[in-house]
Amino acid sequence: MNRLAEMECFLRVVDSGGFSAAAQALGMTPSAVSKQIARLEDRLGARLLQRTTRRISLTAEGRGYYDQAREIAADIDAMESSVGGAERVPRGLLRVNVAHGFGMAQIVPLIPDFCERHAQVEVQINFTDRVVDLVAEGDDVGIRLGHVSDENLIARRLGEHKRMICASPAYLARHGTPRTPAELVGHRAVQSSNVPLINNWPFLALDGSVAMTTLPGIASSDSGDALYRLVLAGLGLTYISDYMVHEAIREGRLVTVLDDYLAPLVWPIHAVYPARKHLAAKVRCFVDFLVERFSPQPPWLLA
Repeated sequence: MNRLAEMECFLRVVDSGGFSAAAQALGMTPSAVSKQIARLEDRLGARLLQRTTRRISLTAEGRGYYDQAREIAADIDAMESSVGGAERVPRGLLRVNVAHGFGMAQIVPLIPDFCERHAQVEVQINFTDRVVDLVAEGDDVGIRLGHVSDENLIARRLGEHKRMICASPAYLARHGTPRTPAELVGHRAVQSSNVPLINNWPFLALDGSVAMTTLPGIASSDSGDALYRLVLAGLGLTYISDYMVHEAIREGRLVTVLDDYLAPLVWPIHAVYPARKHLAAKVRCFVDFLVERFSPQPPWLLA
């Protein structure tokens, strides 16, 4: 086996989380994959993977090798894609990074259609409720909610989202429905633990300025999906994105309050990918697909 084949085998083992899954993807036996990794480690003179009966993990040397190998593999993929131009068939593993709440609500439902169109692309969705370095994480495409300031990324706008204050009918029946911001006294909020700014709710003052209000917390999480489930359960009020709650509002499982007082703030949604001389066909077609599905309006505004 040559060095590129060893590198591809190693990447597959790490990306798929084990020898058996990597073997299936590569059309090899698990023992052949294990021997391939052993030869790679012998040649490098370093252990790259820690193996137990249940899982594998990267050593410090393995992490360094993985990061550089992902870069090399991406460059090779982009180079080969550029040779055939726009007509080249998208293929290979596509790693997509997205926040859990947005990913589960809006990206996962689109994947079957994308895979049907592009059968030679294998999609891997990685959920992370924080902004990550796509190159360091080995991801091809990221979905970012908010403004993108990283000059090393190319950003394609998909749309925008806004936040609203919601509660369940059961919670409002127990604690009362606030009709003005002043009536929020005595209420408690389900809050974000990783984006504290959105725990400050922006209300329009009489002079047109924006006044911020923060409620005492009753629970918090770094997952938008968890906030959604907690407010559905009637735990408290929350300030949450429309893409998470549009269906529950339509079905009456959640109710919005203080709509006329909230400042009309919106945040952009982008698909981002590392700036490269050549763009891999699998990345280009996936981003184009998202732009198509989110235009002229994102799905949650069409329901």
